[in-house]
Amino acid sequence: MDRFRVEVIAKTAFPQQVIYTAMHQDYTDIFVAEERESWPSEEKSGEVIVKRLLAGERGHYGPLEHCQIVLGCGYFPHSVMQQARTHRVGISFDVQCLSSDVVITFVNIDGESSKKLKKTIGELYDLWYYGEQAIRERKIKGRNDEPPGFYRRDCKNRIKKMRVRSLNEENNTFTYNHIEDIVFNGFNPVYQVTLADGKQLKCTQNHKILTPYGWRILAQLGVGSEVLVNGQPLKNADHILEVSQHPELAFDQTNLEVLCSPCHTRHHKQDRKNPLCAHPVKIVSIEYIGIEPTYDLVMAAPHHNFVANGVVVHNSYRYTSGKVLAIAEGKGNIEDAFYLRPVGNYSDRQGKKYYYSPEQRQQDLNWCLEAAKRYKIDLDNGMSEEHARGKVPFDYRQHFVVSFTLRALLHFLDLRFKKDAQLEIQKLCDLIWPHTQEWVPEIAKWYEQTRLGKARLAP
Repeated sequence: MDRFRVEVIAKTAFPQQVIYTAMHQDYTDIFVAEERESWPSEEKSGEVIVKRLLAGERGHYGPLEHCQIVLGCGYFPHSVMQQARTHRVGISFDVQCLSSDVVITFVNIDGESSKKLKKTIGELYDLWYYGEQAIRERKIKGRNDEPPGFYRRDCKNRIKKMRVRSLNEENNTFTYNHIEDIVFNGFNPVYQVTLADGKQLKCTQNHKILTPYGWRILAQLGVGSEVLVNGQPLKNADHILEVSQHPELAFDQTNLEVLCSPCHTRHHKQDRKNPLCAHPVKIVSIEYIGIEPTYDLVMAAPHHNFVANGVVVHNSYRYTSGKVLAIAEGKGNIEDAFYLRPVGNYSDRQGKKYYYSPEQRQQDLNWCLEAAKRYKIDLDNGMSEEHARGKVPFDYRQHFVVSFTLRALLHFLDLRFKKDAQLEIQKLCDLIWPHTQEWVPEIAKWYEQTRLGKARLAP
């Protein structure tokens, strides 16, 4: 559990003042927004809320719904996410995905793209599941008893064979990869990222974008952060430091110099294309757009990324699949992908105590490894991910973004921050609680004294 993390992504500023004004407006005919200069301080507002709204359970909790906090939760087992998702009132969950109008870049055999080789992810989803519109009308019943009329024919296999521009992260050059699946991920909060070169990308806060420093979710980026975008050719230039001695500088633009005339001539006599490499561009704005339909791409190994609106983004759906495959191939720590409880003493729901020994835990780790290998074999043999994932242990590690209204947060803590709740979700609440205390200190103090750990459900 020491890997679990909870970080604040965003929160309502001066939340206790906001609640105070909402509470005050409920009981006065004065337009409270005009009295801004006379509002009590944040601390005093909290004290008034506790005294007049919360103490003695006399008031109503509606004003608490005007404040919101957004949290990034990392490295939790899937069972925590599953339990947390049952509390949907005033709560929103988000896994990584892209807006429907994001353009996916396809390339030809030479790695070149054009307008004809670009489709939005929404269009791809429609083609993937419903097929392409046939240009002719069926006059008679089809061979499989399809009715006459206009129809759509399956084109999933053709899309699978199409080449999607993807980045080889080992040498920073673009290559191509293939789509394995396209998934609709529901309606989620979407943000628009605008870059200095005019590119724009709409995605959720938890979507991974490649930066010069590795993969980062959007919530970790801000104005001035750099992201890697669609490539530019390295041509008419040579390296200052030898690549054989400094391979990490192979495609570093600062390690290039203009070719001399003889070298330039020799360069153009060679019958080869210039490699296309990714380069960094700064973010100039991040704006909240609203709730939109979102979709996920599943990319084939080994390059779990693709170019969306000119930006290098991560394989958006089932990113855990890549971790499982890496474990099966002997890459990385198995506990980066799967969660097992630490060695120690535990008890079941009936109070019966037991000891989880080092030997038992090692056996479980071995079982996770064998399951990962079996999963890889199934995928290599052509089985779909939906089918093969039944063999993957349930508690794979997962990251997610969750937002609460203050009322929903207190309700969530009522339910899950108690001694008989699952240990892992208790730990989630334990990590959320310090952020709550910092955000609404006076309300948190009242909650700790009157409700914390008592499972008294908020009205």
